[in-house]
Amino acid sequence: MKFTVMPRYQMRKHALRKLFLEDQANFGEGGGKNQKTVFEIGYGAGEIFNLYRELGIQAEGFDFSEVAYRYASSHYQGKGVVLHQHMPAAGKKFDYVVACEVLEHIKDDVSALKEWKAYLKNSGKMVVSVPAHKKRWGESDIYAGHFRRYERNELVCKLKKAGMRVERIYTYDFPACFLLDLLRDVSRKKRLSEKKMSQEGYTKNSGVERDFNPFVLALSHPALWLPFIKIGELFYKTDFGSSYIIMASLSK
Repeated sequence: MKFTVMPRYQMRKHALRKLFLEDQANFGEGGGKNQKTVFEIGYGAGEIFNLYRELGIQAEGFDFSEVAYRYASSHYQGKGVVLHQHMPAAGKKFDYVVACEVLEHIKDDVSALKEWKAYLKNSGKMVVSVPAHKKRWGESDIYAGHFRRYERNELVCKLKKAGMRVERIYTYDFPACFLLDLLRDVSRKKRLSEKKMSQEGYTKNSGVERDFNPFVLALSHPALWLPFIKIGELFYKTDFGSSYIIMASLSK
């Protein structure tokens, strides 16, 4: 398997970088005791660790998919990245806890948020990305193993219930989402008829499956999507996109 950075992932990674840089004006400078740490929950194929290395962050990660663990371990383990097959022991604290496209796979999402926040330092930040807007539910959500899509107020309220205070929230894929959602739903509808799995099976598969046809892979080249990423940044503070990314801190 070879991981290809699909367009929506590229957009999410750009938004995540922006959140980090806004939170830490001097990110990446220094080291030793001042080096930031991140715990990535649900890293999938692990390409996100390239961003943490770029920003000078010491990263650890957990993914409950054995396929994801094997693939990421062979490509990213070491050089500032430590991967776990099980959640780290209680008491370990990080500057950031990041869970991208994970929460929607969990039935009791508030309990998951409470569990994740236990890994934050007192001044730490949690970053979560999720699919947005219930009206956009489609075959791609079923194939990915989702329980839900989120509305903005619902997401904010659930973080509040978990003891978190929202600092920033973006939608990061407008206007490209109209085309991407259509293409993804058409593709996933066909796959649903070909590949029957449990919801857990779809979830484990969602972060690592990359058997797209050559035409789709060619269209996913990062250079082609950079203009869309830049345009999308203009709409981060609107509610137009089909994906949210949010940064929250511990409630005082």
